[in-house]
Amino acid sequence: MNPIVFFIKRILLLPLVVLAAHFVSFSYAHLAVKVQLAQNPWGSSGGSSLDFFSLYYIYIQKAVNLDFGFMPGGTVPIHAAVFQASINSLGLFLIAFFISAFLGLIIGLRSVKTEPPMISRWLTPLTTLGLATPGFFIATLFIVATIYYIMVFGQSTQAPLPLSGFGWDEHLILPLVALTIRPAAQIAQATATLLTGEFSKQYIVAARAFGNTWKTIRLKHAMRNVLAPILVNISGSLRYLLAELILVEWIFNWPGLGRLLALTLIPPSTSTVSGFGAHVIYFLNPDLLSAILSVFALIFFLIDSTFSGVIRWIDPRIRELENQA
Repeated sequence: MNPIVFFIKRILLLPLVVLAAHFVSFSYAHLAVKVQLAQNPWGSSGGSSLDFFSLYYIYIQKAVNLDFGFMPGGTVPIHAAVFQASINSLGLFLIAFFISAFLGLIIGLRSVKTEPPMISRWLTPLTTLGLATPGFFIATLFIVATIYYIMVFGQSTQAPLPLSGFGWDEHLILPLVALTIRPAAQIAQATATLLTGEFSKQYIVAARAFGNTWKTIRLKHAMRNVLAPILVNISGSLRYLLAELILVEWIFNWPGLGRLLALTLIPPSTSTVSGFGAHVIYFLNPDLLSAILSVFALIFFLIDSTFSGVIRWIDPRIRELENQA
């Protein structure tokens, strides 16, 4: 399929994906709230007399007039709060993506030996450790280490790095480290494996026999053939990174879209224990939850469409296989 045709089809499909995500999340919020109230002996037995479809129809009428409601217990419009949270999350997400992709590619390329083609021994334990440590686990380790540091040096000691809060300064360091380690390890492993396999092929041997340097072979021949599968792997790591963003933002109290989503999905009792008692009113708020998940669906869809289109553009073999099918 032609990349331009592919992008046009995806753009036409985008509104349906966002609307489906919005409808499902809105309906889930109403259904889950009813279940919660039924199981809670202290919960209110009252509620709206309207059925779900009537409520959704009323919401759509307001949304057409750009009225998406207000944040629970406040006067800030939901669209403004979600927009600001999206900016905070996208900034953290994009910085983490570029760092993990850069480190992964560099480490993967450095680990490949040419004569004979093989992967350096040090890469296996490095990537195994990275793949075995998800972002939320690394974030938890940072918190435990900081608490231990303060206990050792006294409560008056300031933490080396801030554990919570927002800022495009040192507040970025711990969330970025927690987010980038696993994707970087995944990209490094895939790059090294694909490049080593490519170096073993006959055309590489022939190019070397004609006097081409390994640098030329790597850049002009091998990387060109493995670039598409490497991008597929980077796309997968991006999806994982976006999912990890929710937990990392919650742990480090980063005011982004992921933390906002966590607050709408955490039950009230858990919220109180975790110190989020003031945000109990966020729990399963239909207007807020549907807005957040619609934005997440939009981001997921755009990431998948962009990488899928770029892969089809740089690798004609994929287009030929689709045309044959």
